[in-house]
Amino acid sequence: MKKTSLEEQILQTAEELFLEKGFDATSTTDIAKKAGCNQALVHYYFRTKENLFMQIFAKKQEMVFSCLKLKEESDFQTALNDFIDAYFELLMKNRKLPFFIINELIMRDDRRQYFRKKVIESPEYLKYYGVWNTMLQKEIAEGRVRPIELSDLTLHIVSLIVFTFISLPLYSDFFEKDETEIATYLNHRKEAIKEVIFKGIS
Repeated sequence: MKKTSLEEQILQTAEELFLEKGFDATSTTDIAKKAGCNQALVHYYFRTKENLFMQIFAKKQEMVFSCLKLKEESDFQTALNDFIDAYFELLMKNRKLPFFIINELIMRDDRRQYFRKKVIESPEYLKYYGVWNTMLQKEIAEGRVRPIELSDLTLHIVSLIVFTFISLPLYSDFFEKDETEIATYLNHRKEAIKEVIFKGIS
């Protein structure tokens, strides 16, 4: 069923507030006030704040999965390059997402269990993992990539990218960088990360 414009507005507002303040510090009253409606409408459309969170989480999950999709006939090097590009682009459009993940996944056991069940153990994730692992093992067998576990390679990439965005407020505030300079810096970091990753697996 297609969402109404007000329903979409509430969802977008909740996402903004969750990313800015965190789940616990955001109330449905805050969401209603910023969305320009009354609290009863928030409850009418979503019933609880937790349901709002889950819908937002599902949307972000879908975006992350989209980064893992392979183009037809992609070789491993191209696929890895495209994944780094896509993941970087995702965080460039959602700069506060890493902070949100830290707050909600690292600090809360219930969120970690939900994430494991809905993402790590999901058929879609396992399918992507299998395809990527098959490609990696072929590269290793043919001598183009040194022996490395896919989980280690993934962690190397994600940690380098995520830390770039976690440290971004320090870079922008300490060195008084404007948005144009920040964009240049992020593109530089993306290429530097690619260099580190590709040299590290060769």
